[in-house]
Order: sequence, then structure tokens, then C-alpha cells
Amino acid sequence: MMQTDRRATRFSRASAFALLLAAAVCGPDAWAFDPAPPATLVDLTTEVYFGRALNDPYRWLEDTATPEVVAWFRAQNDYARRILDALPGRAALLARLVELNGADPHVRDVQMAADALAYLKRAPDDATYKLYVREGIGGPERLVVDPAQYNQEGQGAAIEYFSLSPNGRRLAVGIAVGGNEDATLHVIDVATRQPIGAPIARARGANPAWRYDGEVLFYTQLRERAAGEPSSTQFRDSRAFMRTFGPSGATADVALFGRGVNPAVAIDPDDTPTLHVSPLSPYVIGVVSHGVQDEFTLYVAPLTQLRGAATPWRRLATPDQGITDFDLRGEWIYLLTHEKAPRYQVVRWSLRDPRPYALAGAEVVVAASDRVLRTISVAKDALYVHETASGTSALQRLEYNVKLKRAAAPPARGKPRAKPRSTPAALPKVAGIARGSEIKLPFRGAIEEVVTDPLRAGALVRLTGWTEAPGYFSVDGKTGAITRTELQPRNGADWSGIATKEVMVKGHDGVDVPLTIISPKNVARDGTAPLLLDAYGAYGVSQPPVFWPSLAAWLERGGVYAVAHVRGGGELGDDWHRGGFKSTKSNSWRDVIATAQWLIAERWTAPPRLALIGSSAGGLTVSNAMVERPDLFAAMVSQSGFHDTLRSETGASGPANVPEFGSVATESGLADLLAMSSYARVEDDVAYPAALLTIGFRDARVDPWDPGKMAARLQAVSAALGARGNPVLLRVDFDGGHGTSSARMADETTDLFAFLLWRTGAPDFVLP
Repeated sequence: MMQTDRRATRFSRASAFALLLAAAVCGPDAWAFDPAPPATLVDLTTEVYFGRALNDPYRWLEDTATPEVVAWFRAQNDYARRILDALPGRAALLARLVELNGADPHVRDVQMAADALAYLKRAPDDATYKLYVREGIGGPERLVVDPAQYNQEGQGAAIEYFSLSPNGRRLAVGIAVGGNEDATLHVIDVATRQPIGAPIARARGANPAWRYDGEVLFYTQLRERAAGEPSSTQFRDSRAFMRTFGPSGATADVALFGRGVNPAVAIDPDDTPTLHVSPLSPYVIGVVSHGVQDEFTLYVAPLTQLRGAATPWRRLATPDQGITDFDLRGEWIYLLTHEKAPRYQVVRWSLRDPRPYALAGAEVVVAASDRVLRTISVAKDALYVHETASGTSALQRLEYNVKLKRAAAPPARGKPRAKPRSTPAALPKVAGIARGSEIKLPFRGAIEEVVTDPLRAGALVRLTGWTEAPGYFSVDGKTGAITRTELQPRNGADWSGIATKEVMVKGHDGVDVPLTIISPKNVARDGTAPLLLDAYGAYGVSQPPVFWPSLAAWLERGGVYAVAHVRGGGELGDDWHRGGFKSTKSNSWRDVIATAQWLIAERWTAPPRLALIGSSAGGLTVSNAMVERPDLFAAMVSQSGFHDTLRSETGASGPANVPEFGSVATESGLADLLAMSSYARVEDDVAYPAALLTIGFRDARVDPWDPGKMAARLQAVSAALGARGNPVLLRVDFDGGHGTSSARMADETTDLFAFLLWRTGAPDFVLP
């Protein structure tokens, strides 16, 4: 199927390495503002797929552990730094961005259990988020986990995830060092801040969950790879375990769920098993995630019958049934599904029923409508359903007809613990639900978190908007009234002079594409405004309203910011996702092109003032728009983006992405990947817009070589054009991962805006 041939052209590897080292040590005085980037070796690799020969000139950059490749990345970053640091307006821009982000702390990822709240908070001077706990929303907070205590040899640590036990006494916390997301799972006693039991290695994406009494922890662990195994096998054959805590603190770990654990569970090598429990349910749900695919396979077993390989799992649902979210209450499982409902509906199924779930026999709780249903959350008083309409959020509260009793009351703080039960108390069979009411939100925006506790009435909602700073709002469990809390301090920025406009733009095939435009109210509609067009378009992930304080620095200069809600995302439900998926992926970037043409025609901007930005999978979208229509844009920024889809399957996250993009293992998959590879689509003798590509060298999701190869290819094309070529910069954070650490965020945003202002003609950003 595939044959490989490598042959070097023009330079030997050794001579190119010498050139790279020379470029890396040259100071700015040695070259002033020479536009030529460092030299890059062309080392041609030819692969034959299904009889088709494909050439890759920069395959050697994929070996990021070799000295010559590291030197190349350092030379590229030095080149980018010389240009970016020389932009006259950069220093003032940095000062403004620091000011805009203010002195307020940032709070996120709140969890509620018993009377406790746990959350991540980053103060302005903190390098990363710390974990705090407080008693009640208004109680005093207490620092429980400072990740700095896990720093190693100058490499900073960060909290990747956490889970608070239902009684509020224990925390399972994933700590990763060096920005690579390879977390170690620690169990912490909330009262003493002391560790309990041995840390659990290889716990990236462990999805920890606690049994109702806090005495058993469920988690997923990666297997230990053998030496020399390729990175693409990193997530293969993971397993879900149960750790039991004894009275003396001794623990035992038992494999419960995963490939090879139980013959009743069908799971592929690259699938991920996790376990889900509720303090109000006598069942355990085994979840099989199929890479980045939204839909999963579900198994169920009684909580009292977890016996390692002998656990009596039975399959409940398959991906074909379109389930993307669920929650438990008693014998009932509430399911969010797009089966026969592209914008989703909520149904209910009894876990006492021995049959597999079937839509035809399920009770509909929330019927499909013109709204897109996003998430469901069980609280003591009601089921809370997050919906979106025209891109903004709504929240439904559906009260239960029958109340359930909790399993067992936890002992009061300071009192001896009762002997833990092995199962929740008996629950009533009938647990009907009545149609409730919509919670009136304080402003039009996006719900980022719906926080509930099955043992606690009410909910906590994190709400934000394009021009509204995020805040946490408490929903009363009796009346449904919503009030703002002080959990997240208010941002004092004044956005009253900013307008938000939502329009629908005809795509290339006549499909309406949502477009959001944020601009100063007095912006001139004469084509002179610099405009930054943002897009993502993958995994069914939406781009909802989000408050970006730094954006004010762009808007203050008369700039416009627009978000193209392109196909491949989830703004309009599952059909919208499938419309920019595998063989239909081209719709994602052609939707960007259509919105760009509309913005130009409506005089919001003009091609010399129009720039693109996309991150991660959005980098693929915007880079393809640039490659297909270079005449429309002045610049493109790809943040931690990927571009070489033919090779992405070889990386650590590659197998997980096959459900979204396809595989070179099939002829149709190869055709799809080749058609969406912006790296492969770059052509010689084309004047592409200026480009800035960024990456964290420790990125565990997008391999650093991907933006490196794209930068090398664009630089080669630009250099061959001479004066017609535009600059191509590669910004590398050698200590960063997928995304920027809090401490360096202002620097990266400054670089992005400075580059864009330079390329869209801002007079105070012209190089001397």
C-alpha cells in the first residue's frame, strides 16, 4: 500500500546543520532587518499510497529529538523574535494588554459536593491556576493544592483536572510538569492537604470519579509503553481501575474496564475506557470513547458487583445511537442524543431494563426543536438542560415528580466516620419528570459551565458574552431565581462603545453561514478598518460568545473582529458538524472564504486589511482558506495549528483524530486527507499572505513538527518570489504545551496583535 524513498537535494544534512547553527548564533546587529529566514534543508521523502507517489520535502523535521531539528526550531524562533521585537509599537501594546487583563483573579472549573466548592483560581501574579476549596459559595476560601510544589528541575507544574469526592473530603488531582499534559494522579485529604496513597503515573485524561462515600476512586490509566514504541501508540490499551481506600490509608487497585479485562466488553486498541458513577445511583456506567468522536459506547453494571474481570458488564448503547452526554439519577439514565434529532433531544431509560437502550422504547424528556441541546446535569431538585438558540445560551430547569433519597448521610465534620456502605440505599423505582421553565439569564451570552450536585438543590452557572465579562450565577433550587455571586470578581472594563452584530452569509453552495461581527459603534464602513476573522470548524465544537479582554486593544484602533461559525463546528447541531467532516471538510474553509467575501463586499474591510486567525484544528481551516484564496487576505495566524493531515496520524494524538478526519489506511481516507492538507496544497510561485505560526515545543496534541513543516514550505515559496514574497514567522515556546501558560499569555497575544497590525498597515508598527 505504501512505499517510502528518501533522497536529499541541494544540501547534505551536515552542511545544512552548520548553516542552522550559524543562523542561530547571529545577533540582530549582524543582519539588521534582512527578510531572509534561516536556511532549511530540503530532504525529499517520497511515499507511494495506493499507487500514487507523494513527495514530502521536510519529513526530517519530524524527528524533534535530534540536535539539528532542535537547532532549526531555535533559529526559526530567533528569526521571529528579531522581527517581532523590532516592531515599534510592540512595547506600548504589551503594556496595554497587561492593563486590560487587570488585577482581578480568574476562576474556572467549579465543582460542588456536600457543602463544599472546589475550583481553580489564578491571581494576576500566579504562573498557573491553584486549587481552592470553600464551604458554601460565600464562605472563606482555602488553598489546598499549589502546583508549584510539584515543580521539577525548573519545569513548572500545572493542574490538568480534579475531582472532589461527594462528601467533600478528598480530591483527586492530575498534575503535569513541563506543559506536556502527561499527568500524575494524586489523592489529597482536603482538611490536612496531605497525600493519601501512592501517586498514579500515566494518568493523562484519567477522568477520576468517586463512589458516593468517597472510599473508592475510579480512574483511567495509560499502559506503560515499551522502549522504542512510536508515539502513535501512547494511548493504546488504556484501562479503567478502581482504587479502594482502607481505614489505615492502604489502597488496592483493580482493573475493571478496558481492552482485555473482560470478554463482555468490546473495545478497540485506540479506544479509551472511563467509568461514571453518581451518589444517587446503584449503577456504574462504563464509557468507551472512540478518539475524538462525540458519540460513545455505553456499558452498565451494578455498583455492588464490581469484581475485576468478573464484573457483569452489559452493553447499553452504541455510537450509532448518537449519544453525546448523559447523567444518572436512581435507576434512570438521562441521555442526550441526536438520533433522528440533528439538534438533539433528551430521553430517559431505566437501567433495570435488561434490554439494550433503544430510542423507540425510551421516554422523551426534552423533545427536539429549533434549539440545539448542549448538556444535561442532574441536581437534587431538577434536571438542568443547556440549550443554544442563534448562538446564545438558554437554561431549562425540569423539576422531578418524585424525590429520591440520598444513599447515606455523610458524618458531620470532625465526627468519626460510619462504616461505609457498599451500595446506595434503596431508591424508588418511579422517578418521573415534569416540564419545567426557562431560567431568565441576566444577559445574552454563552453558558460555559453548569455545575450541579445530585445531593444539592440548585445549580451554579458560569455565563459570559462577547462584551460581558464572565461571572458565576446561582440558580435557586426552589424558585429558579438566578443571582450573581462574587465567586468570580467583576471585570470593570467599559465595553459600552462596542457593538455586536449577528448575520447569516450565503456559503459557496447556498447554505447560510452564521457570522458574528464585533466592532466599535462608530467604525467607518469604507473598507479601511483592519479586520481579524476567526474560525475553527471541527469536532462539532462551537464558537460561542466569549469575553476576550485583550480584544479591546484591537478594537481601540478601529479594528473589527469577526467569527465565522463554519461547518465542522456544532453551532447548528450534528448536521452542521457533519457538513465539515472528512469528505466534506472543504466546506469549513470555503465558509471562511464566503464570509471574507461578504465582509469585503459590505465594506467592513478590504483585502489589504483582512487577516485570518485560527487555533489548533482552526489552523487547518484558516490555512486552507489562505492557500485557496491568497488574494483575499493580508495575513494569517495559526496558533498551535495542524496542517499536514497526511502525517498527523503518526503523532500521539493521531489515532484519536481518525474518526474526525480519516485515515491514510484507506483509499477514500487518503483522498480526504490529501484534499484537506494545507501543507500539501501549497503551490510554488504563489504570493501567499504573511503568516505567523506558533507552537509549544512540548505540545502533546499538535506535534511541533507540523507548524514547523508548514513554515518551512511557505518560507521556501516566499523566498523564491523575491520581492513579491511575504514574511513567514515561526514562534516557538520551548517550555509550552498546547496553548500558552498564564504567565506568558500577554507576550504571545502581544506578538499576535503586533504582527497583525504590522501586516494590515498600522503606521506605528512599520519596521524601520
